Amino acid sequence: MEKENTLLTTRGENIAYGLGDLGSNFVWTFCSSWLTLYYTDSVLISAGVVGSIMLILRLFDGFSDILFGLLIEKTKTRFGKARPWFGASIIPLVVLQILVYNVPSSMTNATKTIYIVITYFLLTVVAYTINNLSYHSMLSRFALDEKDRVKVSSVRGVFAFLAGLLLAILTPAILNGNGGAKLQSAWTKTSLIFSVICLILQSITFGVVKEKISCEKKDDEPCKKVDLLMGCRELLRIKYFYISIIVFVCTYVLNGLVLAAHVYFTRDVLHNSNLYSLIAIVSVLATVVGIILAPKLFANYGKRKTLICGSLVYIGGCVVGLIFATNILLVIIATVITGIGLGPYVSGIFTFAPDIIELLEVKTGERFEGLVTSVNSVGIKIGTGLASAALGWGLFIGGYDGSEMVQQASVLRVETILVYGVPMVMCFICIIAMKFWDLDERISRN
Repeated sequence: MEKENTLLTTRGENIAYGLGDLGSNFVWTFCSSWLTLYYTDSVLISAGVVGSIMLILRLFDGFSDILFGLLIEKTKTRFGKARPWFGASIIPLVVLQILVYNVPSSMTNATKTIYIVITYFLLTVVAYTINNLSYHSMLSRFALDEKDRVKVSSVRGVFAFLAGLLLAILTPAILNGNGGAKLQSAWTKTSLIFSVICLILQSITFGVVKEKISCEKKDDEPCKKVDLLMGCRELLRIKYFYISIIVFVCTYVLNGLVLAAHVYFTRDVLHNSNLYSLIAIVSVLATVVGIILAPKLFANYGKRKTLICGSLVYIGGCVVGLIFATNILLVIIATVITGIGLGPYVSGIFTFAPDIIELLEVKTGERFEGLVTSVNSVGIKIGTGLASAALGWGLFIGGYDGSEMVQQASVLRVETILVYGVPMVMCFICIIAMKFWDLDERISRN
């Protein structure tokens, strides 16, 4: 029993691991929430072009996620399989973010578009893929108990949404304090500050969190080669693989779209851009409440019932928002409801991969952390890409003009649909997918 307890994560490890996601969100959430605004209002690139670029690059993202997942499987070092990659990706990640937010103003629109494609590709398809996939691969290698992983994932979720809270406060403050969102210098300073924060926090994670599964046998013999073809074949036969992808895509379409669309929605529909910070803070705090409740709900009711109920709560909030989109008080109430509904997803979906890893280990006798975790990353990237594309295309269809201070009525309708209508559809899809998730029962039987 004492030996088992030594394998449980410590409070320090949990916090250090959570800091890694806090740091990465100063890149990923900052980009998913604000990059479209930077491109449309400061660089003055068409919203339709921006949406198309982000969606097309997601196709490369899916390929890079699988490729890098396979590289993790082949990695055998004394530092582990995933941790070395995580440490090596931190500096490229923060440097590329600074480059992304510094499109040279002297370029023509065509040259700017090429610059955007190259820098955004390197940031998301290469650097963030390596960073995020290796980070989440570490979860199943340092949190070895299923219940312990839920606890770690909940802590990680709180830190991720703490990042959302900080970004909601800091981003408008830094931008407005440096001349506003239309000035390049404001974005340069903001991206530099957030990149430094990411560098510090992720360095702490790398220094503290160590993999507990050795790549060597007890008798010091090297591990046997992992049969990746067999792992891929078995993974494709498991229904949870497909459920996980669907739920990840829908969750990140929902979350990414709401975060980015609210930047426009508060300014154009509610006629007060300062409300973005208030709504984002309310959303984060409500989501944290949902995250805190999640471990107990998962323990009592399982992932399936808890996540289905979370979707229903979120849908209820969207209905309130759609009906009363111009009423500030009711928009805030809708935000509270949707935040609580989102909380269990933030906590629960990152435990899908470790559960599937254990199921594959029972079936094959081998662990495929990188391969399975790449499924999460594919879902995140595709979901966020679809969110960015939907935002860009929606604004384009509505007739959005980044050079104008006041937008036409068709733009306001589109922004409302993006904030409440599309997320409702994502919730319905999640409900259908989670109906088929019965892995909780299989794990408990084993």
